[in-house]
Amino acid sequence: MRQLFRTLLCAALIAGGYLVPLATGPAIAQVQTSVGIADVTGVYDVFGRNTDGSGYRGVLSIEQEGGQAVLSWTVGAQSYQGRGAFAGNVLVVEWGAKHPVIYVVGSDGTLMGTWDDGLALERAVRR
Repeated sequence: MRQLFRTLLCAALIAGGYLVPLATGPAIAQVQTSVGIADVTGVYDVFGRNTDGSGYRGVLSIEQEGGQAVLSWTVGAQSYQGRGAFAGNVLVVEWGAKHPVIYVVGSDGTLMGTWDDGLALERAVRR
């Protein structure tokens, strides 16, 4: 799981111009280089893996409030809220936990993310 986190982070840094890739490939081509909050507002189906390896499904709603993204997750009977901002194509969301949720936005609008310091994964697909 940490390897996926590192891959996502490297792809985001390359797309943001912070790292120069030695070679281009599909993973790099599929990452948007600049994203705004308006680009990700909407409702998403989420599919994730907890730190213990168990899976989960839910719904994510993203709205824009000022210069921030406001996120609301519903997973089973639980709900979670967070606020985030973009750095290039990376959305960093503070949600009351020790570590933020970090999403990388794909060219198709899919959000690929990690939480719990890269130990848990989440994919959000726009409805």
